[in-house]
Amino acid sequence: MLVLSILPPLGSFLLLATLTTLAPWLRENVALGLVLYFFAATALVGLSLLPSFAAAMFAGWTFGFGLGLVWAMAASTAASLVAYAMGRWIARDRVIALIAENPAAQAVHRALLGDWRRIVLVTALLRLSPLPSFAVVNFSLASARTPLGGCTVGTVIGLIPRTAAAAFVAAGIEKLHAEKLTDPPLWISIAGLVAFVCTSLAIGLLARRALTRMSRG
Repeated sequence: MLVLSILPPLGSFLLLATLTTLAPWLRENVALGLVLYFFAATALVGLSLLPSFAAAMFAGWTFGFGLGLVWAMAASTAASLVAYAMGRWIARDRVIALIAENPAAQAVHRALLGDWRRIVLVTALLRLSPLPSFAVVNFSLASARTPLGGCTVGTVIGLIPRTAAAAFVAAGIEKLHAEKLTDPPLWISIAGLVAFVCTSLAIGLLARRALTRMSRG
């Protein structure tokens, strides 16, 4: 779990550092760029080398809000399937034994194994929160043997708000960058990132409270 928490942030710094050099080429060669972005983002996010929000910001900056959101959601959903398969193979029965020793984990586990609608809701709430990370949630869902169908639908629903926020902020900053033909004032970039973080944390806090109530019920 520690590795899954450390590697994605490191990957995000490396990706965003190449934003102004790599993104223009992908934008100019949009058909090829979309294909390359999809497979690269799916692999990097699915292998827990990149956080989903960084991939969404890259898509928003490169392709604009609308197209960037669609492609970021497609890549994140595909990445969740890759991570699910890996998690099931790696964890096997070991995590189930650990869950049996933790009452709180047992409550969440029972919620994830309920009826289809409950599985979708619990998965969506887990995805809404930025903490734990996308990679940690992937591993947790897979190791808990959450049914793949409900897990995937819940993943799509839960990822939409923060993916949209990340793509929107990045697309807005890129637009200012293009209009001024120079870097936008630093405070604009900082304000956009702060707004994204605050929005994600607020949504995540509400999701965690709802998840806590469900696990106690």
